[in-house]
Amino acid sequence: MTSMRKLKLGTVTGPHPKTAEAGMAMLKAGGNAIDAAIAAAFTESVVEPSHNGTAGYGGCIVLHLAEKSRVVAVDFNSTAPAAASDRMFAIEKTSTPAGYRVPGRANVIGPLSVGVPGIVAGLCMTLEKYGRMPLAEIIKPAISAARYGFAPNTRNREIMRAEAVRWHRHFPETARVHLKNGRPARKGERLTNPDLARSLEMIAEGGPAGFYRGPLAEAITSHIRELGGCLTMADMRGYRASVVKPYAADYRGHRLYTSPLCAGGLTTLQMMRLLEHYDITAMTVADRLHHCAEVMKACWPERLKRYGDPAFVEVDPDAELADALIDRLHRRLKRGLKSPAPGRLVYPEPNNCTSHISTADVAGNIVSLTQTHGGAFGSMVTVPGTGMTLGHGVARFDPRPGLANSIAPGKRPLHNMCPFIALKDGQPFASYGLPGGRTIPNNQVTLALHLIDLGRTPEQALAAARLHMEGAEPLELEKRAGKRVFAALRRRGHRVRSRDPIGGPGHVIVLDDDSIRQAGATDPRHEGRAISI
Repeated sequence: MTSMRKLKLGTVTGPHPKTAEAGMAMLKAGGNAIDAAIAAAFTESVVEPSHNGTAGYGGCIVLHLAEKSRVVAVDFNSTAPAAASDRMFAIEKTSTPAGYRVPGRANVIGPLSVGVPGIVAGLCMTLEKYGRMPLAEIIKPAISAARYGFAPNTRNREIMRAEAVRWHRHFPETARVHLKNGRPARKGERLTNPDLARSLEMIAEGGPAGFYRGPLAEAITSHIRELGGCLTMADMRGYRASVVKPYAADYRGHRLYTSPLCAGGLTTLQMMRLLEHYDITAMTVADRLHHCAEVMKACWPERLKRYGDPAFVEVDPDAELADALIDRLHRRLKRGLKSPAPGRLVYPEPNNCTSHISTADVAGNIVSLTQTHGGAFGSMVTVPGTGMTLGHGVARFDPRPGLANSIAPGKRPLHNMCPFIALKDGQPFASYGLPGGRTIPNNQVTLALHLIDLGRTPEQALAAARLHMEGAEPLELEKRAGKRVFAALRRRGHRVRSRDPIGGPGHVIVLDDDSIRQAGATDPRHEGRAISI
């Protein structure tokens, strides 16, 4: 299917060169794919500060454990503070497609947008349970990047440039930490964050308690209270990451695994089950995208109307993937294929800054890890003396009351991250994932179709034109699809508009059935790196 190399250690892919290098350093030191992924993730939280951070709101991991021939997931989504409620934000009606707004976007930016950060708990739990190396060694590359510097990539520099004026006016500590001498960094210029280096050293020494119970937690909660937020020490002390059962479904001889709700993978699995009714290999590009568009239109309303934290909303994952619901969705799909309708927007969600990492070792351990701030630089609140910008977990809730994804104390928000692992005949086949907000569940479908149905290489799968919609047309399609495909979709009755890029830097690792032969790739749209040794 693809050009494989016989390896001695494994493969690490990440969105920044330092991220991939940190992971590979762990494989060289005798660590496994889990050690590599956690070292890469801590480093990524330093070198792509717009997309994620040590105090980012959360993430999720799917792992294939070779010795046990088992797939597990770790969830470290944010939780709403105990003082949060579904009426904490004013709602104003508008004539926009959403039909409402929150004045000042207080649910997205500022102290009230901050939930309990999950990154440290999730990465440390995963390392403790499944890694080989000590936390102090794993965090060293991240500390080095923070202390001695890193060059922000193009996307991070663009966001810094776009937000610099706002930071100077409203978030001076964020401006101090993330700008260079008060201005956005230029290409090739290095940024340092010595305060973050010291915070990471405290975590290296104290583990999760060094973040959730000590001076760092006190600094975070005190600053949030000063700004008018509601995060408390009790919220921090009470936070736990958890090992959870992944959701899974079969697709053309492969078993696909992803993180459970509140993650976005359930919607991806539903879309894959619908597409299995059709011969993807016999379709033209336009036909395939036509089917994908209508599949998205069939499945996204289920997600946006009915799903939320399973501890608060009754959702049976088995029923959501069972034949009865899939048959109902298929009837909806067939109507759409016959006569595409405009669809309806349930509610918009424009935030989309996240990071994905994939790793594999030659023993057959594979990892798919996604973590995030939420939107660019999350809440934009940076805690003085820590170097840490806080994610905005509360922003991932619907701010309106009475809905499945409304805010409640201790509740976890619906989000779009959905790292995937695929097995074939019980053996590792692929780790794949990407950032990009609501584009993630849809882009995971595109990657799977190219890897499984079309037999593409990781490079080809990542380079394929991406399509996005979440219930209502117009469809969004990358220009690389070509004018003929745009025209063909319009002839089928679709409204289509161009958008580039759709989603952030994806990463794929494909393995042969002995796991010694691997092929890894990073997204050609961006500046990541794949290392195989």
